[in-house]
Amino acid sequence: MASTTGSRQRRLHPAEIGIGNGGDDRKWPTDEVVLTSVATAQTTRYLLTLPEAVLERDDLTDFLARVAPFGCPPPHSLIRAYSLPDSPFPSILLKEHEGAAEGVGDAYLRFLAGARQHWLGALQGTGPGLSPVLAWESGPARQFLARESAARDAELDARGVADDYLGRGLLLLGDPTLAAAWPTMMSLGGVTKIRKITGREFPVWVDLPAHQPALLASPLLARMERLLDES
Repeated sequence: MASTTGSRQRRLHPAEIGIGNGGDDRKWPTDEVVLTSVATAQTTRYLLTLPEAVLERDDLTDFLARVAPFGCPPPHSLIRAYSLPDSPFPSILLKEHEGAAEGVGDAYLRFLAGARQHWLGALQGTGPGLSPVLAWESGPARQFLARESAARDAELDARGVADDYLGRGLLLLGDPTLAAAWPTMMSLGGVTKIRKITGREFPVWVDLPAHQPALLASPLLARMERLLDES
């Protein structure tokens, strides 16, 4: 593990980093954003947490409706899809998604193995809820840290399950033009029909390899780095 050379932290209102109510009547789930940076000899790692945000049931689908191209169905619709034993995204042939091209299959499997049960618990109100978390590091090429790393780093600050799908969703909330060039419809592979991207498909959509360069170039990330550097 790289030795640290210093850390910084700032507590801010969401509007200070470009997210928040956005001038509409939708409820924002938290009053505070916590930014943390840890410098090492090679790079600086950054962490965004929303300690009071625990998204579940309608709060979760309301958030997804704001960042997915075609809104989001109500919780019971996602619960029905995510509860299927082999296929969170119903298709004609079960398991056909695993071989989907352009990274869709891998993104699908990551959600299936790592987050689906947490999302189900949050949608049903039987789990601790989801807390948007985003972890990344600077350097010659900015990169996101693994979801497991983000969860571990946020464990003491987030009341819900740390979730970086929602963390990346914050970048789309802060800059709706960020995904302007992304396809808003996709097939999950095989003979599955092309479908509109709603909150149900959002975890796969936001995790596709082709979309990561735009997310990493987000002005929101640069703004947060600047705020911590100035602290």
